[in-house]
Amino acid sequence: MPSEVMTVEELAEYLKLDPQTIYRRFRRGQLPGVRIGRAIRFKRDVIDNWLRVTSYRWTAKDREELREWAEAFARERAIRERDVTQVVRRRRRRG
Repeated sequence: MPSEVMTVEELAEYLKLDPQTIYRRFRRGQLPGVRIGRAIRFKRDVIDNWLRVTSYRWTAKDREELREWAEAFARERAIRERDVTQVVRRRRRRG
């Protein structure tokens, strides 16, 4: 049974990447992992979920359908663009 926790080398083999790419992406915060002392470790289930999320791509059709749904939703509830903009600005100020 494969280990649930992987080293840089094991993850590189799992993703079919060079170990230096793993180090570089980890340092940039592009790969979910944890540093334990000088060692870096990756949980297989976290990596699998990360792959699933990052591999999903919206098509132009997906975006158009979402836009149409959002516009219909706003019309049905009489939500104006100005109201949405105000709420977003207030939320950004709160952090």
